[in-house]
Amino acid sequence: MDKDSSQTLKRQRVYNVLKDNTARLHNEIWQDNGLGSAVWSNSHGSASYEKPGHHTLSFYLSGGQNTKRCLSGGDMFGGEDKLCLMPTDHRSQWSFADPFSFFHFYFEQKHLQNFAEQVFDKEGRHIELKECTFVDDPFVNQLVRQTMLQLDWESDTDKLMMSHAQQMLLLHLVRRYCQLPLQLPQSQGGLSPQNQRLVMEYIESHLMQSFTLADLATLTQLSEFHFARMFKTSFDCTPHQYVLSRRIARAKDLLQENILPLAEIAMACGFSSQQHLSQQFKQRVGMTPAAFRKAQNRR
Repeated sequence: MDKDSSQTLKRQRVYNVLKDNTARLHNEIWQDNGLGSAVWSNSHGSASYEKPGHHTLSFYLSGGQNTKRCLSGGDMFGGEDKLCLMPTDHRSQWSFADPFSFFHFYFEQKHLQNFAEQVFDKEGRHIELKECTFVDDPFVNQLVRQTMLQLDWESDTDKLMMSHAQQMLLLHLVRRYCQLPLQLPQSQGGLSPQNQRLVMEYIESHLMQSFTLADLATLTQLSEFHFARMFKTSFDCTPHQYVLSRRIARAKDLLQENILPLAEIAMACGFSSQQHLSQQFKQRVGMTPAAFRKAQNRR
């Protein structure tokens, strides 16, 4: 995230209100395209939002029964698994009395417009996000808890999956919470053989580097959503899963050579640390990198 950018600071208006308040920030991730996610906790105090200039999805992870939105017609109280949507031009006041934790997703009007135009092939200028306070949404519940919160937000590999999850979240919001009703077009099939080769060659030559879903989509001149959808059709896995499998395969090759220390192998394969390599390797191979190297040396 470019912290010196005035545009970034503008996007973070709700984020900044919380950071300057009594809230505690536990985790955050910002994509190059401006999408942001954060995990917060709070226990007391209040917050006021006045036309923040960006959209915010708020999902309560725990607590929140004594968190309320202050309204002239009667206060509304929250709770675990409740969802709030705060559009770019909304105004709201909130009061917190007991400990609770929550997930935020920050996005702009241009993200909704681009999604409507690129994914649904519809004019997106008039798309509007509905305001919602403390509603139930099983899809968001599952996506946030079982996917987004399970990822290592500092890992370059997991950032690919995070980007894909954010695209799925945008798709859900456009389809369910926007004033302009849109239907997802039929699948266009997989990537062409030429694009498959192009993407595979790019991934192989950039395994030790950080790259995003947008980088891969640009190679094929597709939107991130369409690219991820067509990639899965072609490879029977998500881009994140494919890249991770290639990084594990590269690690196996380097371990068999028995030259580099584990920390350098982790860097050469695009893992954030030796610990991250060990976790992912054991999960997929069934043994640690050190055990794998010893087993190869016995042959």
